[in-house]
Amino acid sequence: MAEKKRILFIGTKFYTYHEMIRKELEAQGFLVDYYPDRPSESSLMKGFIKINKNLVRKQTAKYFENLLAQTRGKHYDLVFMMNCKVYTKKMIEALKMAHASAEFVLYLWDSVKLYPFVGEFIHLFNRAYTFDLDDSEANKKLKLLPLFYDKEYEEVAAFKGETQVDLVSICTAHPIRYRIIKDLFPRLKEDGIRIFSFFYINKLQYLYNKVFEREFRHATRKEFSFEPLESSEIIRIIKGSDTVFDIPHDQQSGLTMRTIETLGAKRKLITTNRQISRYDFYDENNILILDDWNYNEVSDFIRHSYKEIPEEIYKSYSLSSWVSNITEEKTMNFMR
Repeated sequence: MAEKKRILFIGTKFYTYHEMIRKELEAQGFLVDYYPDRPSESSLMKGFIKINKNLVRKQTAKYFENLLAQTRGKHYDLVFMMNCKVYTKKMIEALKMAHASAEFVLYLWDSVKLYPFVGEFIHLFNRAYTFDLDDSEANKKLKLLPLFYDKEYEEVAAFKGETQVDLVSICTAHPIRYRIIKDLFPRLKEDGIRIFSFFYINKLQYLYNKVFEREFRHATRKEFSFEPLESSEIIRIIKGSDTVFDIPHDQQSGLTMRTIETLGAKRKLITTNRQISRYDFYDENNILILDDWNYNEVSDFIRHSYKEIPEEIYKSYSLSSWVSNITEEKTMNFMR
């Protein structure tokens, strides 16, 4: 029996996605050592990193040195880094020196526009992927690889029971999302649309937005939750819904995790991301691209039924397919 290949996986802890990826890597036959990419998962640490990673430079440097010390001397076939929001070019170079025989793979699920410093070290990786279509077209080193849905969403897709709500919105509250939802949702409720809406925000980010973001000037604390929903609760809510509402960050063209999970759940989607019409799974029966002029179409869209897409396309966005792309270079096209 061939010896199992070993992977060093360094990535952001976000809901349970890092655990899903680790388990799927193991299911596909790899031995995995996982390390979070941040020194701490505290709300304060996350807030500082989001505002400016230099605010936690010393803590990050100390954490990275400990990570390097713990992994130095181990043999890895693959070093897989996801996001790299807090690391510097020198840190990546040090990691490469410590694991010179390993293939280095990077995956970005935030736009380079939001974290431009990652451009300094993309070239250090053997392979680099992004969820962002614009970034993949602007940088030949970055290959497009959309995000994924887990098996639990396939189980949601198989559910044919009664729905409890017509429209679900579960999101982190950034200013554009907040403005659109505050405007649109009251209109839909007047039209008889049943809505579940959940706004999550980091406490430090909320205070920052109150001071610096015009859309948040009149926002109140009771509109938000400072703790995110559990993944199991999100799945339960989407299972009992008909349509999912998702607005990506205005500085990103990539399809959000919620978008791909909606695809996996075989639920209809309302989004402001016009780039979605370029993807192979796009069907105007299932996806409404929202703009300032078609608010009056939303209710009718919610009320009609989902249309099945080809199984080959559906499966290509699964976690299993995503992990296979990370561990082995493949040529895949997700465009129409």
